[in-house]
Amino acid sequence: MEDIANHHADVQAGIFEFFAGSSQALLDRYADAKVDEVRDRSLAELSFTSSLSVLSSVEAAIRLDYLRRVYDRLRDPLSKSMKDLHKDKANKARLEDDLLVLWREKTDISVVLLGELVGAFKYRHWLAHGRYWTPKLGRRYDYETVYGIAQEFIDAMDGYNATCDQRSVR
Repeated sequence: MEDIANHHADVQAGIFEFFAGSSQALLDRYADAKVDEVRDRSLAELSFTSSLSVLSSVEAAIRLDYLRRVYDRLRDPLSKSMKDLHKDKANKARLEDDLLVLWREKTDISVVLLGELVGAFKYRHWLAHGRYWTPKLGRRYDYETVYGIAQEFIDAMDGYNATCDQRSVR
């Protein structure tokens, strides 16, 4: 996720620099437009694409964690439940309906945080499927919001995994 954050910051800085200058590309493309309006549209698009990248990264982390729990000899309640899930669904376990439900039921990770993450994934569905409808998300999302939720969940997941790893050493 750090790479995504760095890329986002770099592109954002580039957008501000591009729209503050007087390059021929800027003049050709936006001669009849208000520069601040098209800059803001570019920044909004960057927020969309960066949010999509962050949430894709979180999904990958959750799915990799799922497979690690299935194939390693972890004995915590979450790992046992994921092994049972894998017997039924193998690699077709659904992110929100299966994996995050187990994180909610079998760990002490905040239910509020998990709810925020599910909401962020609904935002990702809207982004990934063309943004052609008006989403009913319950809140506004942008890159900073999505990144904060994702980082908090990754930190909580890492904390849970560290606790499990310490118990297995004993």
